[in-house]
Amino acid sequence: MLSEYFLKSKSLFYSLLVTLPLFILYEVGIFYMFQADVPYVKNGADVLIEEFIKMIGLNGYYAASSIFILVLFVVLISQKKNSKTFDISFKYISIMVLESLIYAAVLIMVLQNIYLIQGSTISVLNNFILSIGAGLYEELIFRFFLLFILTKSFSFVFKTKELTSLILSIIVSSMLFSAFHYLGAESFTPLSFSLRFVAGIYLSLIYINRGFGIVALTHAFYDLFVIFQLT
Repeated sequence: MLSEYFLKSKSLFYSLLVTLPLFILYEVGIFYMFQADVPYVKNGADVLIEEFIKMIGLNGYYAASSIFILVLFVVLISQKKNSKTFDISFKYISIMVLESLIYAAVLIMVLQNIYLIQGSTISVLNNFILSIGAGLYEELIFRFFLLFILTKSFSFVFKTKELTSLILSIIVSSMLFSAFHYLGAESFTPLSFSLRFVAGIYLSLIYINRGFGIVALTHAFYDLFVIFQLT
């Protein structure tokens, strides 16, 4: 059972199942605040994806959510084609949530309550939604996409071995992840940068070993704990 759990919980199918609630909560929350004419900010990673899409001449407003939905459909089609079933173990999903909470608790002990969201505000509701978005979209950019792109790039350009390329990718992506959090109003400090860099390495190792779903939940749980502790 344990080996089957580790295999299935790392799969993209289960990863998307556990992150789907994050996606719905974030998108519904942003839509609600927009419709209610409440001042709000979107998660920085979400905005970053939008700006990239705009750079290539397309409408980027729903880019991040569209990418998630597209990946979801591709994974569902692949699951049906390869496994012939959509059987879901809610026991495994529950254990994934518990496992993510444990990883988040370790992060809390290391980071000293430093935010891992970009664009925090004075609004508790907005910060709650931003935390959900950080878990989903920051992990989508810095782990799911960037680690893959950097690893392939290092191997192709520098002809490095796979492990060396992966280690370099973890270091570079973690530095970019840390620097990303200073794009807003927060002032740079060596301590906060170093702690976020360590967090980036930690989250990268979780992603590599446990998959996208668990690392996204870990990130979201950590930010939610910090927000409610500091509010």
